Amino acid sequence: MNIKFFIFLLTFVIFSPDVFTQEKISDNPEWQAFFDKHQATGTILIVDGRGSTEKVSVYDRVRANQRYSPASTYKIPHTLFALDAGIVKDAFQVFPWDGVKRDYEPHNQDQNLRSAMRHSALWVYERFAKALGEKNARRYLPPNQ
Repeated sequence: MNIKFFIFLLTFVIFSPDVFTQEKISDNPEWQAFFDKHQATGTILIVDGRGSTEKVSVYDRVRANQRYSPASTYKIPHTLFALDAGIVKDAFQVFPWDGVKRDYEPHNQDQNLRSAMRHSALWVYERFAKALGEKNARRYLPPNQ
């Protein structure tokens, strides 16, 4: 799958509650088992644009229709943006610690993509965002976002 298409699809779902205005949405209450297994609260919405008609599947439509702060989920598209833009070479590239002492000890060390995601090392993603710049980041988003 083309990375720009994937990013567009991801941001479309994140930023577009209009998907709920569609008539043909398949509710999937059986997906609750996945959340229960991991003692998690959440929702999932899948938009399948393949074929002549778009199919939407959702677990917990009410929760999916609510807006929440993206919290750490922004790290997923920002990682893809950074990879696509060449700011990051691969999952093993090391990002030297900036030397700023933080309360969460795992942040106070060099990171790679895996450790930055695992430890939620915000400083790494701030570095990606700065290197990419707002103008370039907007190229990855759907129009009018």
